[in-house]
Amino acid sequence: MKHHLPSLLFVLCVLYIAKQSGCYKILAIVPSSSYSHQIPYRRLWLELHKRGHEVVLATWYPIPNIKSPNFTQIDISQYYGTIKKLDFVQNRFEGKRWLDIVKENMLPVTKVIAETVLNSTELRKLYAPESNATFDVYLTEFLFVPATYAFAHRFNVPIIGLSSFGLIGFNEHALGGLVLPSHEYTWEMEDNTGTNLPFLKRLRNFVYMWYTIYYYYHALIPDQQKLAEKYFGPLPPMLDVLKNVSLLFINQADVMIAARPKLPNIITYTSSHIEKKLTPLHKNLQAFLDGATNGFIYFSLGSNARSASLPLEIRRMFCDVFTKLPYRVVWKFEEDFPGKPDNVYIGKWFPQQTILAHPNIKLFIYQGGLQSSEETVHYGVPVLGFAILADQDYQVARMEALGIGKYLEITTLKKDELENAITELITNKK
Repeated sequence: MKHHLPSLLFVLCVLYIAKQSGCYKILAIVPSSSYSHQIPYRRLWLELHKRGHEVVLATWYPIPNIKSPNFTQIDISQYYGTIKKLDFVQNRFEGKRWLDIVKENMLPVTKVIAETVLNSTELRKLYAPESNATFDVYLTEFLFVPATYAFAHRFNVPIIGLSSFGLIGFNEHALGGLVLPSHEYTWEMEDNTGTNLPFLKRLRNFVYMWYTIYYYYHALIPDQQKLAEKYFGPLPPMLDVLKNVSLLFINQADVMIAARPKLPNIITYTSSHIEKKLTPLHKNLQAFLDGATNGFIYFSLGSNARSASLPLEIRRMFCDVFTKLPYRVVWKFEEDFPGKPDNVYIGKWFPQQTILAHPNIKLFIYQGGLQSSEETVHYGVPVLGFAILADQDYQVARMEALGIGKYLEITTLKKDELENAITELITNKK
């Protein structure tokens, strides 16, 4: 399966930038401190630059080896440790729901993120009252940091929103879309959605979702408004700027999601981060995979959850099962792992797409991240999913519904259940 962006970029550069000809100056800010929120946009920035547009990009993860006067990257990663303090694995095992995590942790974090962006020395030079900087359009992530929408007002340009996964309910409501708390697509409700739900469960979903949206309107928005005006001076309501977004690019494959209404200014895309040229493997890992005559399993909980945070009894369970299997295992594990089985190869980071493209791979055990889901579909690898946070319950459930994998709850996992699921997914050739 091949994915291309020409039509996407044509719409972006021609239809939604009010200019007659020539190349344009683009300001782009992606305030999320998660790597998985950055990589879906990288090809977009590179393609825009390749086509002659001038790009000024503020990001937590600058693209390496880019040296061009028309591509300026502003590194805003100095507060990355703030998000790292959240232990999403621990939250899962404590039974915390995603919306609870948002209210307790993520919203204070987004305040720090907004402050990081607005207080950036390089960005302050751009938006200072005496600055002569001009732009033609502003692209920014459409998530939890509306203070950054003030750049659109400062430079008097159209705002184009970006999202690396489906919209949150608050943004959907603010834009005039339908908020359906019990609909399968409403990923914020995690595993509480579905069809023919009991009335009390639907009522609970309704109350929970609308309480959260109320919290956004009456806590997040006023707080972010004050923060934006601290740096920019008097501003129109950020909620009005949000509602006037010209266009939204949403990273999701329409053929893989549950059917639902879509706003007319939304354009969906998928798999833009799939590598055209795979990253080479370390020679030791290459030899380990090439020597897996019975095949191998790849195990990773992604960039926001740590395998090392799993409870000891869960780690031992995985080790006991892996020892019994005839397959080798590559496990993304962030710390030393004394006593690991001989058939297990650990590392803090791996070139995931290269591993998924290896001919000896049999199964991908993962946390349900959207980019990982796109990759496993692209490379044709079955998955065993253990959701940890955010939209991952929804993503893994969709993979199971589409016959691509199986969904298990890691907090109640049993050894026989794990072993049987792995064996079934590898040996069932359907």
